[in-house]
Amino acid sequence: MTTIRVACVEDNTSLRRRFEEQFTFFSDVELIGTYATGEAAINALQKAAPSQLPNVILMDIELPGMSGIEATIALKELFPEIEIMMFTVFEDELKIFHAIQAGAAGYLLKDDPIEKVVDAIRELSQGGAPMSQSIARTVLSFLRGKSRPAANANSVTAPAVHEPVEFNLSERELELLHGLVHGETYQSLAKKLFISPHTVKTHIKNIYKKLHVHSRALAVRVALDRGLV
Repeated sequence: MTTIRVACVEDNTSLRRRFEEQFTFFSDVELIGTYATGEAAINALQKAAPSQLPNVILMDIELPGMSGIEATIALKELFPEIEIMMFTVFEDELKIFHAIQAGAAGYLLKDDPIEKVVDAIRELSQGGAPMSQSIARTVLSFLRGKSRPAANANSVTAPAVHEPVEFNLSERELELLHGLVHGETYQSLAKKLFISPHTVKTHIKNIYKKLHVHSRALAVRVALDRGLV
């Protein structure tokens, strides 16, 4: 079994220590480093050998000095292969979308149980884009236009849609897209549709390709804007 290497960037000492203890209960996930600031994480990872780099980073969004979003931008430029999951107490729409634009592929709340965090790490390492249910609802509300933050240089916009609007999504792909819109994980979709998580991952990649997007958030936006679900 391949072990997923995880690093955590979190200024709360108690939370870092809790992670150090809790991650020992999972054989397929190893916490290889914790850092109190984004600067400390970047400096340490730049000195690390490729085999010592994490596969996934849990990133607090509110950090002293460099913010979690700024750290995510810097880390994705240095290490594009590392997946980053924002880990925060906030459900702020602008922060969520700025994090997604910065390169974060997942978004969890700090009060999520450790089992859910580890499941999300596993999903992220397999190409998924996990989100807490409450975060998914916030994203859905934003994309439906119920509460749109003021536009700025960092805001996320939907990709241009090619005309005619014909995405050629299969019935199965539409089922999975519906699940993405409602914040379901790859694991829950696999169980619901009686298929493997690997098959779900393959279908999602095909959906992204057909919708001309590269993230869950943009796929959801296209789906809602074009009435696909």
